[in-house]
Parts: sequence; C-alpha cells; structure tokens
Amino acid sequence: MKRVFAGLTVAAVVFVSDPTYATEQTVVLSVPGMYCASCPYIVKQAIAAVDGVTAVSAAFTDKTATVTYDDTVTTIDAIRKATADIGYPSTPVSGEDS
Repeated sequence: MKRVFAGLTVAAVVFVSDPTYATEQTVVLSVPGMYCASCPYIVKQAIAAVDGVTAVSAAFTDKTATVTYDDTVTTIDAIRKATADIGYPSTPVSGEDS
C-alpha cells in the first residue's frame, strides 16, 4: 500500500510540475488612446489587476503595454477587456494571439 501511495504521489508531482501545462506568455498591446503622461499608469494598474498577469509595463511614447501573463489563468481577451473597461481599447501587436 505504501508503494502505491508513493507512486501516486510521484505521479501527481510530475503532473503538476510539468511546464507544458502552465506557460508564461508575453503580449505587446497597442493602446492608441494614451494621450498624457498619466495614461500609462492608469493602463498599467488596470492590467496588473487581472488575475494571472505577472508583469506589465506601459509606455506613453509608443502607446503600448507589454504584458506577461500565465495563460492557464487569463487570456489576451481578458487583458484587453481590462483596458477597454477603463476607456483605453487595445489590440495585440505581438505575442501569442497576434
């Protein structure tokens, strides 16, 4: 019985820790509505609040947001919805679904 339990435990650890099931993706979003120096901060805060987002930076000069996220937790559409909900619609310019 101990061997069966040990075997199941090892199998569970291998299954859960397999990196093919959880991957980190990065996408660059075009956010053309950023028109002032405060806009990137607002966009960054909205994106950072999305579950699964692990890093975000926003740049006023090129009107983009670069987002790193766990694709088992969130999607590009959910991230785009977060920007649209605060009045900054966005579209992917590079990344997984572009």
